[in-house]
Amino acid sequence: MVYEIALSGINVNKPLFYSYELDLEIGERVYVNYNGKKIIAYILDKGDYTKKDGDIIGRVDGRSFVADWYVRVIKEVSKEYNIPAGRLLDLSFPKGIDEYFVNKIKSLSPLYPIEELTVKEFVKKYGENKLKEFLKNGLIKIEKDLMVRKPRPQRDMYVYLEADIREISEKRLTQKQKKVLNYLLSRGTATYRELKSILGISKDTLLQLERKKIVKLYEKPVEYENRRVELTENQRNIVEDIKRNKGKHLLMGVTGSGKTEVYLSVMEHFLKIGRTLYLVPETSLIEQTYSRIKSRFPELNIGIYHSYLTKSKKIDIWLKSVTGEIDVLIGTRSAVFVPLKNLNLVIVDEEHDDSYYQDTPPIYDAISIVERFPKTVIFGSATPRLEHYQAAKEGRFHFHILPERFGTVLPDVDIIDLNKEEKLTPHLSRKVIEEIKSELDKGNSVITFVRRKGFSLLMCQRCGYFVKCPHCDVALTYHKEEGKLKCHICGYTQSVINVCPSCGSVMLLEKGAGTERMEKELTALFPGRIITRADTEIIKKPNLFNDVIKDLLNGKIDILVGTKMITKGLDVPSISLIVVTDIDAIYKLPDYNSEIKAFQLLVQVVGRSGRRSKGKALIQTYNPESEVLKYAIEQNVVKFYENELNKRKNLNYPPFSNVVQVITYSSDKEFGYVSISKIVDELKKVIEDEIIGPTEYIIPRIRGNYLHHFIVKTKNVKEINEKLNKVLTNYPTKTIVRINPPSLLTYA
Repeated sequence: MVYEIALSGINVNKPLFYSYELDLEIGERVYVNYNGKKIIAYILDKGDYTKKDGDIIGRVDGRSFVADWYVRVIKEVSKEYNIPAGRLLDLSFPKGIDEYFVNKIKSLSPLYPIEELTVKEFVKKYGENKLKEFLKNGLIKIEKDLMVRKPRPQRDMYVYLEADIREISEKRLTQKQKKVLNYLLSRGTATYRELKSILGISKDTLLQLERKKIVKLYEKPVEYENRRVELTENQRNIVEDIKRNKGKHLLMGVTGSGKTEVYLSVMEHFLKIGRTLYLVPETSLIEQTYSRIKSRFPELNIGIYHSYLTKSKKIDIWLKSVTGEIDVLIGTRSAVFVPLKNLNLVIVDEEHDDSYYQDTPPIYDAISIVERFPKTVIFGSATPRLEHYQAAKEGRFHFHILPERFGTVLPDVDIIDLNKEEKLTPHLSRKVIEEIKSELDKGNSVITFVRRKGFSLLMCQRCGYFVKCPHCDVALTYHKEEGKLKCHICGYTQSVINVCPSCGSVMLLEKGAGTERMEKELTALFPGRIITRADTEIIKKPNLFNDVIKDLLNGKIDILVGTKMITKGLDVPSISLIVVTDIDAIYKLPDYNSEIKAFQLLVQVVGRSGRRSKGKALIQTYNPESEVLKYAIEQNVVKFYENELNKRKNLNYPPFSNVVQVITYSSDKEFGYVSISKIVDELKKVIEDEIIGPTEYIIPRIRGNYLHHFIVKTKNVKEINEKLNKVLTNYPTKTIVRINPPSLLTYA
């Protein structure tokens, strides 16, 4: 038999065919000889292929741990995203997993029924010669089985909160103890294993809290409250339709419309016959998602998977996934590669989010992968992907709409025209400051959205010079707390300068409104108030963001200053006012996706206000007549999307075509441009699709390399990839290929 294989860990993106005398499973790992080296490969397919590149040396596992349908999906994605299939399948096997396998004997003949033994046990019982004889005659095979290292059985402890808020506030607590209390305050009760898994705390932490009479530990199981919400008629109809119709479903609902309740009700049906993968765009959303699902289904085994997990934790989740111990797996984009046994439902929350796109090699779109799953998939968002909206309109997706908020109404939105409104600080108008003060006086919380992290740029007020990174053609960001200038692309840092290198002036002032600058302005305006930043620079661990949310829930934060991460699924009742300070800078970017990204962000961030009662949002702008603002304020997704579709149809942009972006790197600027020009000239000879470019990338230099790019608009990505690969083999230039990237401007 001849098998199509994909090599593990090697960037070889062409079909390879190897033969083997025994029948192998699709997805199985095998050993092959490639360029004189013994390496692992994956079985992609089998058939009467005439081509043969070599022979399979032997089997690695003796079985497959991934489903046939999943391998077919990976083959499609490989061609679509120009990634070797082996590199993608590598993501389904966490590093170190082979340490958890044991070789076992499996009988292949009913005439020789052999009890299940490890190879070591078989040799000890029957001898080495018998093993060789049985293998040669095809009576047995060696198959790898999972050696699940389970801890010794132990009683779990059940944790109840005993003290009230007043008593807790009088106690001196460690950070770990505060984590436990914040979790219990939002969840009610929990088990020790649950707290250990989610928060990473030890048993000693709980015993210390018990001695302080803050919690009570019991051996009896906790009676979880099964939190079930009565669905509206519209929600019930949507749930029934999803249960009846296998396929892809788009659930479009305004923020706070009850999409999560629909997810949970659908899960209740599908969990009776299989398992669920629940995707979220950011690790910061995992804990609150876990809490919602656990409250509804306390008896389920719920796993968590994301890139921040330790190696041992990833292996533990993988083992439990392939053996069927996990009922629901919650994770970020990397969770799509976990081989969850008997998967039959996938939920993708906030499906529009750019975080589902992996922008470093191997480059892929988790949404595109899930689209190909032959399972029931629910894509949910207030502002879905334009491609999914179009697919739903055309009937390729089942279309469901939740047009109204659940239990409350959308916030009022005021536009503040910065051309007319007086500013009291460099970035805040009088109106914004007055509204913030009013809400704080009422005991409410406020969120101020800022486009970027960091403090600001350091700019000479005389000649306009600003300090740039010596390796990347971008301005360094000024971080006042650290007294440093930082590059957020390559990580370069330097001390703050006091004299302009260009003109000698000492008039170097901060320019721009990063989170740190905004925090400084608000602190000066509202002394004594608790103001916290939430950006990727200050919050580098998922648990820290959860701590911020819990502090918001507990009324410990007055003003939260944050970047885009605060727009994602945040549900805090005390937030009554949202301030958006610099939306203009987003939708004025030279990118075909800039307006829809600005629109989606506005709809999402405004939706964070007034989750339990009517809230308010303020948007500062120099372009008050913008259609982006107009439709975002009205939360009129349909009207905005229809206008956007008309524009894109005329310009032949997605969803009416695909965009293939090719970025080249070179240490020499002139050589880089000459190389990419030749690539484009060669490509034009073999394709008829529209090519735009080549030109300098928006950031011309990154990490010492000069970047150029061009894009191809095409309806046939696979064909473009095939022809592009042939052209690129003639040029040594380092190249990155991106398919339908969220932005043409942000790759680094």
